[in-house]
Amino acid sequence: MHITGWSRGLDVTAGGPGIVSHAGVVLLRALADRTGLTSGLSRALARRGFTPVHDRGRVLADLAVAIADGATVISDFAVLAGQREVLGPVASVPTAWRALQEIADGGKPAARRVTGAVNAARACAWDGIEARRGKIPGVRIADKVLDGVVCVRLDATVTPACSEKEGAEANFKGFGHHPLLAYCDNTDESLAGMMRRGSAGSNTASDHVEISDAAIAAIPARHRRRPMVTADGAGASHGLIKHLDKLASRSGRELVYSVGWALGDRERDAIRGVPAGAWEQAVDGAGEVRERRADGACANRECGHRRCWVEEARVTELTALLRSGRSGDQLAAWPATMRVLARRERPHPGARLTLFETGDGWRYSLWVTNLPATARGWRSRLPYVDAAHRVHARVEDRIRTGKDCGIGHFPSKSLAINTAWLTASLLAATILAWLRHLALDGDLSKAEPKAIRYRILHAAARITRGARRRQLKIPASWPWATAITSAWQHITVLPQAP
Repeated sequence: MHITGWSRGLDVTAGGPGIVSHAGVVLLRALADRTGLTSGLSRALARRGFTPVHDRGRVLADLAVAIADGATVISDFAVLAGQREVLGPVASVPTAWRALQEIADGGKPAARRVTGAVNAARACAWDGIEARRGKIPGVRIADKVLDGVVCVRLDATVTPACSEKEGAEANFKGFGHHPLLAYCDNTDESLAGMMRRGSAGSNTASDHVEISDAAIAAIPARHRRRPMVTADGAGASHGLIKHLDKLASRSGRELVYSVGWALGDRERDAIRGVPAGAWEQAVDGAGEVRERRADGACANRECGHRRCWVEEARVTELTALLRSGRSGDQLAAWPATMRVLARRERPHPGARLTLFETGDGWRYSLWVTNLPATARGWRSRLPYVDAAHRVHARVEDRIRTGKDCGIGHFPSKSLAINTAWLTASLLAATILAWLRHLALDGDLSKAEPKAIRYRILHAAARITRGARRRQLKIPASWPWATAITSAWQHITVLPQAP
């Protein structure tokens, strides 16, 4: 067998005419145009008396497309510039730098205009999702789907810096920046982002209030009546919960929040007072009781022997014990609608437990919510109230994939330029989310950025001309050729936004 024979007689040369690499980026660029994103950014970044060779809205949209395609530094923008045959004139790398600098120089007014353009395009994209899918995807909670609610998940992350950069400072995870982000759990897209110095606090109330307001404002108006906002314990603060309670009290809005809560002395005392029968069994992602096989269980893994199974988690409510216990109302300073709930679970091997947890062998997690106990349906049941908060962890997946879309590395020494880069990066993740919902099907509609790049965006094609038209021909042997052509058809039939 000649296992290396495939390379015999093979020469690799440059200069092949009519070849387009990364041909799939035409989908992202066309989607930005169809939703009105490009034209909106053009209006937002226009300056009186200045007519650039390359429209700055086009440059920012193209930069977002390049980041979605895998660009990690601004010089990677040259990949798009090399696709002139299909994309037409594309700005150079220095022009991309100047565009970011101009956005940075524009400060908060320019940032607000860009945000307005993105939000207007999001409204068009969501209209398209409803037209294609029948509705905006619901919020997945265990084995249920919560329809009619748009869920905003808040979380911060640390972006390491390997060199001296403005705003990069020491923090609990090393050295770098500490941006605060908000994602839509329904569509997996970014709603808002805030560039912060590395030493910024995890629970700075003013930052969380600002980002939550920006995220809710980013939701298209028709879908803004029933928002749900979640944050983990690191983001919990009196200021955030008080602000969310104020928003929830507004007429015509049914805002529900779910925020992590610290386990302090008063909570420990309350837990000690919970009757054994008040702990309800928690459910897993399939809506089943959370259990695991006990040590020494029988060989039949589908048996029904109680001795062969260990309950993994239980949930209960502590509100009454904290408000009406022996010590009086210990939550008097907090909103009256706030409920405190607790989950206990068997710790995994190697888990670090407090002395209190070591005493009874359970690991405890607490959170607060304003969801009324009298709410109708499955949503008000404690196991599902717990499940609704526990899936907040999905935001970590969004941040993880977001770090593959620009927020994992900031390219400039300037904090202002890196802030503009963050805007472009979040926009890249958003365009990819729209692509999945508006143009892709099957497994690709759930794929992460790396898979979409490998299968769709990085496909090569040959461009041909005839009858005054250009044709981009994907090789028939490419496994996802049909998916690419189908996606193009879905995008081109979208109504053109102004």
